[in-house]
Amino acid sequence: MIIDILSFYLPPHSVDRSSFKMTLILGYTVFLLIMNDLLPSTANGTPLIGIYFSVCLAFMVISLLETVLITCVLHHNSMRYREVPHWVQVLVMHFIARLICYSFPEDPLAKLEEKQATNPTLSRQTATNGKTPQLNVSGTMTLDVPELRQISKDLSEMNSYLTILRKEDHLQNQWCHVGYILDFLLFRIYLLIITGYALVIICMWCIWMKQ
Repeated sequence: MIIDILSFYLPPHSVDRSSFKMTLILGYTVFLLIMNDLLPSTANGTPLIGIYFSVCLAFMVISLLETVLITCVLHHNSMRYREVPHWVQVLVMHFIARLICYSFPEDPLAKLEEKQATNPTLSRQTATNGKTPQLNVSGTMTLDVPELRQISKDLSEMNSYLTILRKEDHLQNQWCHVGYILDFLLFRIYLLIITGYALVIICMWCIWMKQ
């Protein structure tokens, strides 16, 4: 159970956490088969240690389902580059994030948009990238150079492509934040349940020892 709790610290975006948990469940199942032959058989009911092992197995399965949910959020939704729904942003990225004290890293795209909003000259230069460049000679004669026009067109296409890439990266980062926030929340809930269950077992064992 301690190893199962520590497995939540594995990064879900780069490590297959679900395979690790499935390996734990498989090893725990083999352990239960061995313990089944060692435990005494009683006709009155299931012994306390048998109930404890069964509940631990149920907790490990719940932990695996939580990992499947987080993996689905991090990979399935982010690869489609869909917008994060508004209710998800309000509920997860604002309310739950403040509840668990989640700190968002700095977003380079947001900083770039803020610079463009505060610097009107940069915004005007970005907006006029698609215009045909002209060469002013002696302040009166204007020359239209085909090479400069082609360079301006290529730069405009590069700017559009980079804008699309930045938008896709921004959407992927949003889904990653949603997955991390849900992962932190479910991990803390799971840890509280495990702690409460351990305290109940210890109290029952102390009562049994006093009898």
